[in-house]
Amino acid sequence: MALPPNVEPDADLNPAAQAAANRYLAAARALHDRSSWAVQMFTTLNVFLWHLEGFAGEEDPVPGFVKTFEAAAAMLETAAKPGFPATNFPFGAGGAVDEAAFEAQVSGLFSDVWVQMSDDIYFDQSYAFTRERFEKNGIAPESVFAGKTVVDAGCGSGKFSAALARFGAARVIGLDIGEKGLQFARAQAKKVPYGDRLEFRHASLLEIPMEAGSVDVVWSNGVIHHTLDYERCLSEFARILKPGGTLFLYVNGRFGLFELMQDTLRRSMERVPRSLYQYFLQLLGINSGRIYWIMDCCYAPYEWKSKAEVEALLVKHGFGDLRQLTRGVAIDQIEQVSAGLPHARVKYGDAQLKYLATRLRS
Repeated sequence: MALPPNVEPDADLNPAAQAAANRYLAAARALHDRSSWAVQMFTTLNVFLWHLEGFAGEEDPVPGFVKTFEAAAAMLETAAKPGFPATNFPFGAGGAVDEAAFEAQVSGLFSDVWVQMSDDIYFDQSYAFTRERFEKNGIAPESVFAGKTVVDAGCGSGKFSAALARFGAARVIGLDIGEKGLQFARAQAKKVPYGDRLEFRHASLLEIPMEAGSVDVVWSNGVIHHTLDYERCLSEFARILKPGGTLFLYVNGRFGLFELMQDTLRRSMERVPRSLYQYFLQLLGINSGRIYWIMDCCYAPYEWKSKAEVEALLVKHGFGDLRQLTRGVAIDQIEQVSAGLPHARVKYGDAQLKYLATRLRS
């Protein structure tokens, strides 16, 4: 089965930024030897770290974006010159990715990062950030989750499952394809008094092994844009929800300059083993939360959809009363866009699309 398509960047992105990103990608694809992985890991990390600073200020980010990608491309072009490095370790031929292999790849990526999380990030930060995000949108999270049977669709490490139980959910069923993450989540549940309301199951969101109309709430937090069938996931969410039930959906919209950066880095790293890059980041002493973000950026497949496309799919699959949550914590891109910070729309486009939606009666 084919991977999710590489979507062309938004047409209104700065052409100089697109040209610089294209130069970098071409330079990465011209590398012919595995010994070049070292320089690729170096440039990838430094481009990512540049954006943390370059996007943080109020100045136009485009000139810095162009300068950074041009400098990184020049390094890769040097590494690709004949004789540097010698072809002692040439790349092997790659094969097509089928659905099972794809899911194993994605689950392995995230599982390896999640199990590095400290308890304060896992329990306290996830809970605090979720509460703040809801309350900034005028919603008490207890009003959505308390007393409800909730499915955390794509639960990963289970950190948000734990937060939902802490908000009073009667039962939280975490579903994921990553067995290592599920094992970690089960162990974490034993540490907290509300852990007896947490259950974790191995399952694909493309075919959820649950009865129709069996749950009150589906929570899907930044997951379905990583799958092979975005729309099929929404169909499954609608099927397992009771009429009148609630879907919380977070997906990435079209993401402006950040999308261009992320897609360029991800496509440039296709031949560098993810385990090698993760080990490289760990050796540098980068904290587990940031390693997760970097690995997500550089290795996770993405399918980007616009706000209009996402809303149309929700309606198609029987959801109504769509409420977009446009506020977040200070580090959330949607918070910066909603607050109208300088150049935020150029940097992040639609940013995170987060909705509460009601499963309509048939």
